[in-house]
Amino acid sequence: MNVFGIGTEIIECVRIAKMIERHGELFLERVYTVDEVDFCSRHAFSIQQYAARWAAKEATVKALRGRPQGIRWNQIEVNLDTVQGPSIKLNSRAAQWASQCGIQKVQISFGSCRTHATAFAIAIMASLPDSTSG
Repeated sequence: MNVFGIGTEIIECVRIAKMIERHGELFLERVYTVDEVDFCSRHAFSIQQYAARWAAKEATVKALRGRPQGIRWNQIEVNLDTVQGPSIKLNSRAAQWASQCGIQKVQISFGSCRTHATAFAIAIMASLPDSTSG
């Protein structure tokens, strides 16, 4: 396994709540995918869910070294499977950049409490051939 980059993020949940209150749908569309908005809005603790996804997206951008590449938040989709756990799906420019860099996948871990959300991401490259084998 070759690591391309790592990223971490922590955010106060109230910051996301204020952004949603201030900017509404514009903020949601700019940051989240339709599926993410659907999931978070149905959840009892929706602000914490939005904040955790924000942290996961920010950690992913850092792991991809994607800020100068023009990667947008809504090009990164955070999914949660009850069996396989959390995963990242890259779309559009984010997927192009990852492919260009040889990144196979991004592993993510995230969570939240009442006040904060945090995430950690690792961008993993395709394995290089073993140069020691003959």
